[in-house]
Amino acid sequence: MTPQQERNSSLKRLGCAAATASAVLVLGLGLGLVILGMLDLLPVIGPQEATPTPSPTRSVEPTAIPPSPVVSPSPIETPPPDTPVAPTAATPSPSSSGSSFDYGIQVHFFHLDAGYVSQLVNNMHFNWIKHQIEWKEFEPSKGQYLWEPIDRIVEVAHGAGLNTLLSVVKAPDWARGGRSEEDGPPVDYDDGGDFMAAMAQRYCGKVQAYEIWNEQNLRREWNTGRALSAEEYVDLLHVAYDRIKAVCPSAIVVSGGPTPVGYTSPTAIDDFEYLRQMYQAGLRDYCDAVGVHPSGFNNPPDWRYPPPYSEAEDSTGFRGDRQFYFLNTIEGYHSIMSEFGDADRKLWATEFGWASIKNLSERPNEGYEYATDNTELEQAEYLVTALQIARNKGYMGVMFVWNLNFAPARGADGEQAAFGILREDWSERPAYQTLAAARTTGELP
Repeated sequence: MTPQQERNSSLKRLGCAAATASAVLVLGLGLGLVILGMLDLLPVIGPQEATPTPSPTRSVEPTAIPPSPVVSPSPIETPPPDTPVAPTAATPSPSSSGSSFDYGIQVHFFHLDAGYVSQLVNNMHFNWIKHQIEWKEFEPSKGQYLWEPIDRIVEVAHGAGLNTLLSVVKAPDWARGGRSEEDGPPVDYDDGGDFMAAMAQRYCGKVQAYEIWNEQNLRREWNTGRALSAEEYVDLLHVAYDRIKAVCPSAIVVSGGPTPVGYTSPTAIDDFEYLRQMYQAGLRDYCDAVGVHPSGFNNPPDWRYPPPYSEAEDSTGFRGDRQFYFLNTIEGYHSIMSEFGDADRKLWATEFGWASIKNLSERPNEGYEYATDNTELEQAEYLVTALQIARNKGYMGVMFVWNLNFAPARGADGEQAAFGILREDWSERPAYQTLAAARTTGELP
């Protein structure tokens, strides 16, 4: 054997010895671990339960509305196809007694993209919506309820974190005893009570408040073939209140807001006198809040009658009585409530606003000539100032701006559109932008 072969053979023997030693060491260590385990000197290693990873928290910013798209010329077609995604909904938390000041706006959802409309309200940082429900459209015969369109309103608003006031008006023909001229209450108030009970039970927890009727001091809203009567209205309210509370005690019941009129005639009762008659008939026992419609016509919200001055080109026909002034209306109502020992109950402005036809239509509707006097910027300024005044008064509850979207819903030529804060093509009027900014900056806290 050569020297090189001897060296290779030695290396092989050393490698085998090392491998053998390693194997013995491993076997010995393994045997030791088994023995230790048997003696309970090592922890038993079993399947480990995974520690849950907390979900990341993030603040949800309101989704910006894209440039307002133009809708179909048909006034109640579905608007913008590019509907923004609404922010995560919050659970509505209204005061069960109707005692809190808050911000609301009247909307129109039917035949429109209700999610888009809700997003517009959320982007204003308003917490309440009001929607009118014409009873005659949803109970065509006794006990035949057509809930589906109202279901949609309620589900969308609730999902968007908005509180809802449903204003219920206009009895169906079958309930009016054959009377069909104008609108009015049912002959049997229990028919109205049945409808309200069914509605309140169905939407308990999702609809926070109900307004019972609208401007019932006008014959066109309360035509019974008899003289207008606040006592008869309170009888209807009494039935509705009891039936609502029986099935949904947390629901807020708001009395119908009279319209401001400074006279009494066969077709109207002065709203101050009407409120007194309501209290004389027992109003305070049958509502959680008192509805009011304190619009300002062509007068700034901080004016009282008589006005401090008048522009030469203004429609002076809407300056000559206290009914045309926001401040006179809310202060007068609260004074009457104080007379009857009810000063602590809140007034809910279930409808208030200023009309302007600027950049909307060419001429005002008959009887709404004051809409020519108000610019879009004045409409915006007046709404913000009115909300500031109402908040500071301390006796105002939820304030519902009249209205958000009746121009795109029903066309720009109607009187309702002039009060709206969106144009027919869904573009924002200055009032929309100003209200949203005031809520964001704290000008309207």
